Amino acid sequence: MDYSVEYRKNKMPMELFRQRYQDKEKFMAYCRECPRYDTVWSCPPLDIDAEAYLSRFEWINVVGAKINLERHVTEEADTADKIKDLGWKIVSEVKLCMEEKLRKLERELPGSISLSSGGCNLCRKCSRKAGQPCRLPDKMRYSLDAFGFDLSAITQDMLGIEIQWCRDRLPDYFTLVHGIMTVNEVPEKIWLSIKADIK
Repeated sequence: MDYSVEYRKNKMPMELFRQRYQDKEKFMAYCRECPRYDTVWSCPPLDIDAEAYLSRFEWINVVGAKINLERHVTEEADTADKIKDLGWKIVSEVKLCMEEKLRKLERELPGSISLSSGGCNLCRKCSRKAGQPCRLPDKMRYSLDAFGFDLSAITQDMLGIEIQWCRDRLPDYFTLVHGIMTVNEVPEKIWLSIKADIK
């Protein structure tokens, strides 16, 4: 095994969450600099009314994954290509698994919808570039950062994780931040019953 995953969760009323962590102007500027901007349906500019989309929910449940890399992995990734390829492979595996589990949780929590981490990568090439509708609208989920949320502050404050960035070497760990927005507060017993599923 090249990595292990530690899952953490926390929740907050949506109104308070937006007051603390949403800064659309600041983070949309970062999105516009990203090569995926306007090329992936999960990323800005969004094809929905973001205000109306978020205002339906009273609670947000943040689910984070701290992906701890084995030492041999960071040592073996000794070129830029290896760092990029191996990092993408590991993060994608965990991300797709988390998305699947959260879509399952949506079915147990009527009126809920999940949010992913980063741009959607369900398709090899997004249909948005060709001006066509999303191929998997029932599975595609928008990312937290697509709404202008501060992921670094969220992970530090709510999950106790400081994000490490991948630069000239693989970091000691990667961090993914997903969420599920709900109309009502999720009882702890439901979280306990699906804890094994999220892992």
